[in-house]
Amino acid sequence: MNVGKFTLSQNTHLPVFPRLIVAHLRASGFSNEQIFHGLSFAADDLSDETFRLDAGQHAQFIKRAIGLTDNLHLALEMKARAFDATSSAVLMLFATSGRLSKALHLITRYNYLYTRTLTARLEQAPQGQIFALDTHLKDTDVSYFAVSCFALFIDTFFKDALEGRHLVTLVELEISKPAGFDAVGDQFGFEMKFDCDRTCVYLDPQLIDKPLKSADPQTARLIADFCEQELKKVDAEVSLVGAVKSVVFDHISAPLSLDQAASMLGLSPRSLRRHLQKSGMTYKAILNDARQELAEKLLLETKGSVSSIAYEVGFDNPSHFGRAFKKWTGQSPSDFRQR
Repeated sequence: MNVGKFTLSQNTHLPVFPRLIVAHLRASGFSNEQIFHGLSFAADDLSDETFRLDAGQHAQFIKRAIGLTDNLHLALEMKARAFDATSSAVLMLFATSGRLSKALHLITRYNYLYTRTLTARLEQAPQGQIFALDTHLKDTDVSYFAVSCFALFIDTFFKDALEGRHLVTLVELEISKPAGFDAVGDQFGFEMKFDCDRTCVYLDPQLIDKPLKSADPQTARLIADFCEQELKKVDAEVSLVGAVKSVVFDHISAPLSLDQAASMLGLSPRSLRRHLQKSGMTYKAILNDARQELAEKLLLETKGSVSSIAYEVGFDNPSHFGRAFKKWTGQSPSDFRQR
């Protein structure tokens, strides 16, 4: 489907955010082998029009990018390349929506099609409208990157329409200030505060209702229909992943095989595997995430021995649990408990 200067297909929903990271890393001289080493997905997956990364894979990829570049402030390097309105249907919709206020509401609705790292809600505060952000991330470096990218996107994407003015006035983050921030803080163009009660992005109230030069009502309607179809697919996938997670948790001490889980969900193993793959997930990844989540909770909130916790999360050998836990967190179970 051609829409003005844009082209839409049923595959325009490619995982844009990870692809932009890949483009930046390649431009910085890193090979595919370096970029994807040790990850649960490969370059070919990001070329697969039906492949979507989940929040955990997004986080894994961001952590890899930060490690490769040795740069906690990688979002600043990426802001010049990350906001091409022709790179995805979602961004096309923001650009053609008519007024900035409408585009901001669309961001809250469709942000999940663009990235799985956070959820954005528009709220009214005494200073005006804000984006309240819920990150789906445990790692503080990854959270800093994701929130920074979101704020820089909001501030940069609409800059031409706002005649160069900054839409973002302040970003508050729950995490502590990252190392080296003082040396780069003035590059953001807005204030960043750390160790706050919540994570949110404050917007200039004088700019909220500005018209967008690229407004195109017909294009916006067509793209919105397309995005709604994609959102329904995502919702269905998320519901299935949620059902799998529920089954996994119910049997965590004696983990089910994929075949057993599929049977309980009324699916064939092949069908379950295919649906999970479309969500960027594997059954093994869901099982490991469930084990890690429960293990961390038990280590921090109970006095049970490491051995008993190992059996409770489905390991038949405490040493196997110890090796797996260190792979997940970088710490032994005992060190994690004492932190």
